[in-house]
Amino acid sequence: MYEKKDLRVLKIIQKAREFGDLDLCNEILVHQLVNSVFNEIESKEKEELIALLNSLIEAKDKALLSN
Repeated sequence: MYEKKDLRVLKIIQKAREFGDLDLCNEILVHQLVNSVFNEIESKEKEELIALLNSLIEAKDKALLSN
């Protein structure tokens, strides 16, 4: 009768709404991300991914500050 919700997913969605991040307000997307199985990556790939994510965060911050 009632659908059981993942509390982790609901908390992420709640925070996404608080910060106005509409991408993470999609419950299906967040559920898939939380429950995904990721293969281990090499150290170099990890460093490149971190650099990419940091540059995206910086670009978003700059865009928000310019408004």
